[in-house]
Amino acid sequence: MAIKLKNDELKIQIETAGERYRGSRFDWNGLVSSFRWKGNELLGQEKPAFHRNPKIFGRGLHNEFGIKKVLGYDDVAPGEWFPKIGTGWLRRDEKPYFFYTRYQVEPVQTSWENPAKDRAVFHSDSGVRNGWGWRYTKEVRIEGPSLKISYTLENIGEKVIETDEYVHNFLSFDGRPVGPGYRLILPFAPEPSRLIENVNPDGVLALNEKDIEFRCRPRHDFYLGGLSEGVGEKDGLAAGWTLTDERTGLSLCECGSFKPSGVHLWGNAGVISPELFYSFKIESGDIMTWERVWTAGKK
Repeated sequence: MAIKLKNDELKIQIETAGERYRGSRFDWNGLVSSFRWKGNELLGQEKPAFHRNPKIFGRGLHNEFGIKKVLGYDDVAPGEWFPKIGTGWLRRDEKPYFFYTRYQVEPVQTSWENPAKDRAVFHSDSGVRNGWGWRYTKEVRIEGPSLKISYTLENIGEKVIETDEYVHNFLSFDGRPVGPGYRLILPFAPEPSRLIENVNPDGVLALNEKDIEFRCRPRHDFYLGGLSEGVGEKDGLAAGWTLTDERTGLSLCECGSFKPSGVHLWGNAGVISPELFYSFKIESGDIMTWERVWTAGKK
């Protein structure tokens, strides 16, 4: 059953664990699938129409753990189970781990509560297997034009959890195609020479001082990996971005409570996905907390 939060400015729709998404990549808990600010929908979907399958593909503010630092995969034999925080236990195959592989999923225990019209809380408990285990709480709250997601992750296993989390923001303002008018503003100057990966077909993206401009409509996926590579706090490094649409004046920004371990940009003809990565380490018995805030506006 979808949960709806609302106030005078926002209408948010959140999916409960297993309600629609049942894939092996993204977090099952508290998927924000719709973010409407003053009637404007700001979220989209990973795949274009006629190719969408909400059970396996990403949508909205879909977060993921361990895409770069997968837990436990090399510790188990093919056919055995390894942990994927937020998702469940995944059955290993004979190949190296790949986030896009559709692994068999054994769900973990989940629950949720909706104590107020502006707040919902989601819980999951993995139990302990092969020394791995976690308790995970995601709180979603709205206030004015802002949506805040607070994360609490407890290591209940014996092994150290050292991994990463990011939100694959699938952004599309009122369904408008990606192209001229969109602009991604960063708190630091993106330098093409520092990129780890630069997939910019047809010259869709132009890297300017502290922003990325969309020159034309992409025909293929684009990806800028490592936008923050070599950037320090003295250079403006911070967990934040702002996407604007000059055609309508709409904007959406994200701000994190952490120092980003990586900043990347992915997208296609339908969505723009800036990604702020957070790498962390949790010893056995310890708890880690962090938060992300999205705020909508208009020029």
